[in-house]
Amino acid sequence: MQDAQTLVMQYLEVFYETDTDRGRELVEALFAPDCTYTDPHVDLQGPEQIEGFIEQTEERFPGFMFKLGRPIDAHQNQARFQWPAGPADASDAYVGFDVIVTEDGRIRNVYGFMDAAPAA
Repeated sequence: MQDAQTLVMQYLEVFYETDTDRGRELVEALFAPDCTYTDPHVDLQGPEQIEGFIEQTEERFPGFMFKLGRPIDAHQNQARFQWPAGPADASDAYVGFDVIVTEDGRIRNVYGFMDAAPAA
């Protein structure tokens, strides 16, 4: 597996890249052509759907930053990690936990979970 730290940091970077063309390049380089992304709200297939989801996330949460919350736990071709996200004044407004599965140095599957979110 490609260095887990590098791969996870690239994954988080995709979520706060505001340049659409650069975001597309990052998604295409990072995700396998037949990748999937599943969390409590979406079940996506392919880089195009994932790119669309990321764009919607950026529109819904402008200025939010996604960071690595705890050390990455990785073995074989999988890694799990926690991420906080939020605006500069509340950088942990949301907290999630993702598992990525890789293949040939790219992300094949993402399984996302929400640990904390503001009350509706």
